[in-house]
Amino acid sequence: MTDISNIESSTLPRLQPSLPAELYSDPAVYQEELTKIWYQQWIYAGRVDGLSRPGDYRLTTIGNQTIIITLNREGQVRAFYNTCRHRGAELCQAQQGHFKQDRITCPYHRWSYSLEGALLNTPNLEISNDHHHFGLYPVKCQSWGGNIYINLDSSSPLKLGETADPDFTVLDNWPLEQLKLGHTHQFELACNWKIFWENYLECYHCPGIHPDLCKLVPLYKAALATDRIDPGAELADAVASGIESWTTTGKAISLPFEGLSTEQANAGHTFMELYPNQYIVAHSDYVRQVSISPLSAERTRVTTEWLFSAEAMKDPDFDPAPAIDFSKQVLAEDSWVNELNQRGVTALPHQNGYLVPVEADVGLFHEMYSNWMSQ
Repeated sequence: MTDISNIESSTLPRLQPSLPAELYSDPAVYQEELTKIWYQQWIYAGRVDGLSRPGDYRLTTIGNQTIIITLNREGQVRAFYNTCRHRGAELCQAQQGHFKQDRITCPYHRWSYSLEGALLNTPNLEISNDHHHFGLYPVKCQSWGGNIYINLDSSSPLKLGETADPDFTVLDNWPLEQLKLGHTHQFELACNWKIFWENYLECYHCPGIHPDLCKLVPLYKAALATDRIDPGAELADAVASGIESWTTTGKAISLPFEGLSTEQANAGHTFMELYPNQYIVAHSDYVRQVSISPLSAERTRVTTEWLFSAEAMKDPDFDPAPAIDFSKQVLAEDSWVNELNQRGVTALPHQNGYLVPVEADVGLFHEMYSNWMSQ
């Protein structure tokens, strides 16, 4: 890492080095991150209401691990590795589907399993008392707010929500579990997953990159991501006067959620991050969830979901386009700078970047990352 101790403080005040450049492109580092971070943390894996009946399933992938998420006969979420216990064949090929007769059957040699993962049938082989050891490999799975989360580390003491910032209670007044998925947008970024988080955690770039967003949130026009970065800032972490929500019109697309405090409604946005792969933005009229999945050292999949109340979606005049279009615009602007950041960081002489004071949250993310990787 570059030594900046000799740089004149009057020229570059209070700068601190960022992560070494090779951490954004080295395939070996990526593999280490999968092992130490992505295979040990709680990972968002979709909405519960995407599985409507017992036997429905979908696949989710973390690194090179593919997981089956399904509902058992009682409607409870279960998760298993997509691997037959016979000789390790892949059980499911389609990204989503339904298990007929409540059985998960391997297409190779037709070993079958219950929706609880228990071995049920082995053609031409009588099942003995010892066969209970040959159930599917289970994956830790929990639900919160209508969301499904999985953790590949079966021995981890980490509780769901332990890495949330702030904790889950910040969204208690939103009816997350009852909200319905109204729209999904998924795409791939040509950048490292850490670059995605670094960009999200600072608004130093906002005045130049997000002019329309800055009109909605004056704090962002001042290049501040949150008012906690600069407690002395005169601007509140809230939307501008006359702005109701994050939409192309600045107007709400439906009635505010019941139960919100006046402060929450007036703020216009409440954020929560669940590292390493999800953040939630709760507005007074809808909720947006963004999750990421690393595909390689230099590619990341981004999934955005818009959640609306069932009542709003039943209204024939309901039009979510102003909310969806505005979010997609901000995502497109961020995608552009994320990818140009990735392309530039690979320059041969570039050892590391520097963080300015308004990027303090990026520094905290780097500390968290370093702690994960040192374990």
